[in-house]
Amino acid sequence: MDISRRRFIGNIVFPVGGMTLMPLLSLKAAGNYGSWIALFNGKDLTGWRGVNGTSANWKVVNGLLVNTGRKKGNASWIAHERVFDNFELEVEFRFEVGCNGGVFFRTPLVEKSPAYLGNEIQIADMSDSGLQKKLTPDRHLGALYTVAPPAFDASKPPGEWHRMNVRCVGTRCRVSIENQVVQDVDLTSFSDEVKESHPGLLRKDGHIGLQSKEVRIEFRSVRIREAR
Repeated sequence: MDISRRRFIGNIVFPVGGMTLMPLLSLKAAGNYGSWIALFNGKDLTGWRGVNGTSANWKVVNGLLVNTGRKKGNASWIAHERVFDNFELEVEFRFEVGCNGGVFFRTPLVEKSPAYLGNEIQIADMSDSGLQKKLTPDRHLGALYTVAPPAFDASKPPGEWHRMNVRCVGTRCRVSIENQVVQDVDLTSFSDEVKESHPGLLRKDGHIGLQSKEVRIEFRSVRIREAR
C-alpha cells in the first residue's frame, strides 16, 4: 500500500482500498494489560506442538526456537497450546535467504489453510534474492497475509533480527515492526468477498503460531500479555 493513501483527520477514519484504517490512539487506549507471559522458555518446546506434521524440524539451539527447514512429514507451523483472544504479542525473528513464513494469531489447529481459517502476519525475505519481493504486496513482510499489504517496507536483510509487535483487542489489530506501524486495521472492515475467503478475520480467539515453509528461521523473546 502506498502510505500516501492513508488519510486521518483527528479521530475520523477514512476507508482506503477496501479496508478501514483506524487512528492509533484508540487502540492504545483500548484496554489495560496483564503481566507478560513467556510463550517460549528458551530451553525446550514445552507448550508447543507441530500442527501439520511432526515437530522434528523445530529445535532449541543456543536458547533460540529454530525451524531448521521443512522436510517431508515435518510441520511447517507450530502452535502454542493456549488460546488467546485479546492480547499484545511480541516476537523477535531472523531468517535465511528465501524465507516464507509467518506469525499466526487467533488461529485454529488446522493442518491446511491456517492463514485463511485464522490470521497470519507474513514473514518474508524482501531482499533482492528473496522470492517474496516478486509477489504481490499482500504477501510481503508485515502483510496481513493476502488481505492487507504493509503500509511500508520495514524489513531488514536476511540474518538480521526483526522485532514484531501484534496487538489485537476486539476487532482492532495493530502490527509494528521495529516500532514502525505496518498494519492498523479493523478486521471486520474488509469486503464481504474478503471475509468469505478469510473467515479467520471474524474469529474472536485462537492459537498463536510460528511458521517457516522452506528455510531456516529463528525465534526468540516470544511473549504475550492479555488485555483485560
